[in-house]
Amino acid sequence: MLEIKLSLDAANYHYNKVSEIFDKIIDERIGSGLLEESTRKFLKRYKNILIKGKPNLLLKIHQKFDREVNQDFEKLKICFKERGYENQFQKKYGKEFLEKIGIDTCIYCNRNYTLQLVEDRARAELDHWFPKESYPILALSFYNLIPSCHSCNHIKHSNSPNGGWENALTNINHPYIEDKTATFSFSYFYRSINHPKTIIKSSSDKAKKSIEFSKIDKIYESQSSRELKDLLDLRYKYSNNYLDILLNKTFTREFYMSKEEAYRMVFGIEINEEDYHKRPFSKFKKNIIEELLRSK
Repeated sequence: MLEIKLSLDAANYHYNKVSEIFDKIIDERIGSGLLEESTRKFLKRYKNILIKGKPNLLLKIHQKFDREVNQDFEKLKICFKERGYENQFQKKYGKEFLEKIGIDTCIYCNRNYTLQLVEDRARAELDHWFPKESYPILALSFYNLIPSCHSCNHIKHSNSPNGGWENALTNINHPYIEDKTATFSFSYFYRSINHPKTIIKSSSDKAKKSIEFSKIDKIYESQSSRELKDLLDLRYKYSNNYLDILLNKTFTREFYMSKEEAYRMVFGIEINEEDYHKRPFSKFKKNIIEELLRSK
């Protein structure tokens, strides 16, 4: 999983658009009747938190609603999930919102781009970290909208993390919460000379739970074999120091390139952690290349 740095431009854009949607949800007739007055008062009182509150605070507000109000659940799904998010925010503002966040590839897998082509138009793929089906009042919350790919979005919400969503912030990584202890790196080993296998290394229990929940290990094991074999071929079918010559001598010296430019030209990836999201497989290839360079 990659980390998301807060974009104030995206946050301000989101607040302006969602605030208008929120007011309509609170005031308009829903289905065959109105929201109960206690529900409306709760939503009005906690409107700003529900729009821009951070993940821990969003969970507390959801729990507070369950304790103190605990009604209109199906109507709230219609209000927030269907009308608020799917019919209004996603259709009207999703693509521009994603552009303002500035995340180009899936935060979970870094394999696919976050813009999808749906019915001949570009559509932003946004995962709800707290599932909108179970947490409908968080369906429009800024910190609950995570740039993803369609595959990871589907995988993530076809199951629940160990300990349930109520304990998820403790057990698995949230992209907006920095946690340097919950990191991992890609590596490999040989099942046979022509069939190397991708593995993921981590000493953090939280990172392991995050990988297991998002199935990142299985995704890369099944879908990264060609990329891995190409990198290993460069290392083992040529001279022992071929990668070093290619990256650190040929391109950077003869063509006056920076190290970042060389990796981008040769492998089509970004090597700075904050830029991984710009190109697919950046973290994976960077980790494997570093290991190969160390083993020369």
